Amino acid sequence: MMKKRPPKKLNKDIRKSITSSIGRFLSIFSLMALGVFAFIGLKVSGPDMRETANRFYQTHQLADLTVVSNLGLDESDQKLIESANGIKKVEFGYFQDVPLGNSETAIRLFNTPKVLSTYQLISGKMPSQSNEIALDYLLKDKYKISQTVNLNENTDHESSILKNHTFKIVGFVKSSEYVDKNSFGQTTIGTGQLNGYGVTTASAFRSNVKMIARISYGSLVNLSPYNQTYKDKVTAYQIAMQDLLKSQPEKRLAALKKGPEQKLAQAQNELNQKNVSLNQQQNELNLQKAQLKQAQAAGLAVDPTQIHILDTFQKKIDDGRSQIQIAQEKVNLQRKELNQLTAPVYTVSDRNSADPGYQIFIDNSTRIDTLSNIFPVVLFAIAALVSLTTMTRFVEEERSNLGLLKALGYTNRQIRKKFMVYGFVSAFAGATVGTVLGHWVLPLVVFKAYTASSTFTDLALTFSWQWTVVAFAISILCTVFPAYLTSKEVLRSQPSDLFVAKAPKAGSRILLERVNFIWRRMSFTYKVTARNLFRYKKRMLMTIVGIAGCTALLVMGFGIRDSISGLSSRQFNDILHYDMIAIQDKNITAADQAKVNSLMGEQEVKKHLGIHFEQFSTLVGTVETKQTVQLIVPSDEHNFSSFVSLQNRTTKKGLALTNHGAVISEKFAKLLNAKVGDTIKLADENNKTVSIKVTGITEMYMGHYLFMNRAAYEQALHQSFKSNAQLIGLRNNSDANVQDFAAKLMKNNGILTVSQNNDLKTTINSFLYGINSVMFVLIGCAILLAVVVIYNLTNINVSERIRELSTIKVLGFYDHEVTLYIYRETILLSFLGIVGGFALGAYLHHVIITMLPTDMVMFSPGLTMTNLILSALITLATTLLLSIMVHIKLKNVDMLGALKSVD
Repeated sequence: MMKKRPPKKLNKDIRKSITSSIGRFLSIFSLMALGVFAFIGLKVSGPDMRETANRFYQTHQLADLTVVSNLGLDESDQKLIESANGIKKVEFGYFQDVPLGNSETAIRLFNTPKVLSTYQLISGKMPSQSNEIALDYLLKDKYKISQTVNLNENTDHESSILKNHTFKIVGFVKSSEYVDKNSFGQTTIGTGQLNGYGVTTASAFRSNVKMIARISYGSLVNLSPYNQTYKDKVTAYQIAMQDLLKSQPEKRLAALKKGPEQKLAQAQNELNQKNVSLNQQQNELNLQKAQLKQAQAAGLAVDPTQIHILDTFQKKIDDGRSQIQIAQEKVNLQRKELNQLTAPVYTVSDRNSADPGYQIFIDNSTRIDTLSNIFPVVLFAIAALVSLTTMTRFVEEERSNLGLLKALGYTNRQIRKKFMVYGFVSAFAGATVGTVLGHWVLPLVVFKAYTASSTFTDLALTFSWQWTVVAFAISILCTVFPAYLTSKEVLRSQPSDLFVAKAPKAGSRILLERVNFIWRRMSFTYKVTARNLFRYKKRMLMTIVGIAGCTALLVMGFGIRDSISGLSSRQFNDILHYDMIAIQDKNITAADQAKVNSLMGEQEVKKHLGIHFEQFSTLVGTVETKQTVQLIVPSDEHNFSSFVSLQNRTTKKGLALTNHGAVISEKFAKLLNAKVGDTIKLADENNKTVSIKVTGITEMYMGHYLFMNRAAYEQALHQSFKSNAQLIGLRNNSDANVQDFAAKLMKNNGILTVSQNNDLKTTINSFLYGINSVMFVLIGCAILLAVVVIYNLTNINVSERIRELSTIKVLGFYDHEVTLYIYRETILLSFLGIVGGFALGAYLHHVIITMLPTDMVMFSPGLTMTNLILSALITLATTLLLSIMVHIKLKNVDMLGALKSVD
């Protein structure tokens, strides 16, 4: 029995196999590094973003729920809230919206919280005096520490919430309640939009009620806010708090009316008594006047002084009546105002509804999760497939060496070790680099892209053992396993058989040869190319699949970029042709309406249209979420097209408003799974259900809209049309001018709020910037993958047929003819792969743009011709550039060495 040979020589051969085929080694290394980099990088980016936010929220103990009321929270409210079950901590505070300085910049000023929803100090110090303030750190460029600012409430001293209006800036802070740089909510001052926040001491406020209650719950302390258990529990607590406060509005209203009603009753009683007294005095005076007239009629002398006294007394009575009438009118007015007093509205908000940026950041992180389930999986699959082919070919190339080692007495197990170690080392090295870069580079790129619109910093980098093990297992399996199987199959042969070169695959007639009128017109080289394609079916399929996969990734990446680029331009230039919506107070006075009409007639207003504006809501989706839709009913539907273009997205055909239904936006229709002719049910602000027929579905990329004409509105809602808002287009619609005009509108008491399209543009552009930045990274990965895959497949093709190429070179083929002999096949297969890549890429693009956007946003679903051409050109350019390397390699090939017999 032959002894096992010592492994020293074999180990040297293993090391030599790596150094002598460094190109193959680097190919496998690059494929695994790219695949693992994209796979792990995207898999951990979303969790890293959420962990960053979670740590920030935990550090500053962001409240689980907040309660606010438009009339504040009095002692009864506070006691009721504190009595709720499960509460760990409740903290009551103040806030007031104020203009910052003499500008139209509006901020929400809070008192400094003690425990819940605290602030991170960025610079300076926290305020300790009632005349000190710390501002939003995003305002650092406009204001400096030690600077004095005025916060004018534009109200009289008695109704002022702040004790003083001059503050010294002592620091800049970051809020845990506002994490979006562009969205702070609406207000009734300035331009109608908040521009930031500030904090001061509680002693700076003068109010007998608190404005906000921040609540944390004991059972939620150790739960991640992104855990479904947390979401379910906080929803239950929110519902419980709403139920607890359900009867409070009427009680609070009764309490608010009690004191004034008593005063009015007392005032009315006093007026009644004064009136009775005046009536008695008048009766006495009338009696005296009658007696005086009787004396005059009897011819008796009447003292003029007596007449003057009676006239004076009458004047006093008349003056008294006038005073009583004035007082009565005042009492009646106060009674009317008291009767118009409505019950307070209590709003219980979770983190999501209290801060728009909270949900935006979650949505951004989950979009990365969506990408991680598709893009890197496809990329990794292609890399693994090509690596598998490479290792299989490597074993085939080493047939003669295997025969030699076997003849020298090495066991099959020892010989297999060479290939398994080679595969393991190359895959392990590539996976290691990919893991490092994936954990610590790609998440930073993704985070930087998305924090362009959020206030989060210092990404929490986490290490995922789960995905690391999966990545390493796939990488090693795709190299070691084929090396084991192929070498095991080869080593079944005897050494004498292995010394003989493997016979090339025999050619055979192909289907094209049977199409005689085509076959006979083909040149010899093209006939050889056609036969060789089917002669090496495995390599043909591998090339097509590899190039198709790379092209698909490019099509998908460029397609997503195209679907989101220019989205705001299409929304706010091609579809919406107004700059703002000014929503009026439902109780607007005639005087204020006249002022609004006057503003609409100013020179800077290019166009305006009165509309009825209303918001409805409905539940959508399998996991039902509440969606808000904006109803717009124009007062003049013939002029409406100059403000909103209603059209079908695919046909671009205009849509008309009919008398029996509504045109709804496309994304809203998808969420409701509604088609033209269907009837949808919506709930108004009073939770009353309204049924509306869908007469058209219009192109819209952001927000949910419902468009109706007056007749359809009155028919569906059973109420008369009343204009309560204005669509406004300005001659100069620059951001600054829109802000200035919005501020001018907000100074009118009849305007409730102003919604500016510029704010929506900023929001959507920030959202698109993050996605776009990530897509550039992924497109870069796809291009690198295409380079490595095409190089690898071409290299395998050349190595596999080196004897064949040497033969035709010896027969007199020129160098460029030898290159074309083999590369003509690669070019043809590249075209087939590109076509297949178009189909696969279109499918992946459709899947991602369906899953990627939020419920409020729709991406453009079509693929542009530019995208397909660019993706094809990148793949072809890679193929053609690598042909230069192939040409140089074939030009310098040792023909005699390749043809030398191994017998």
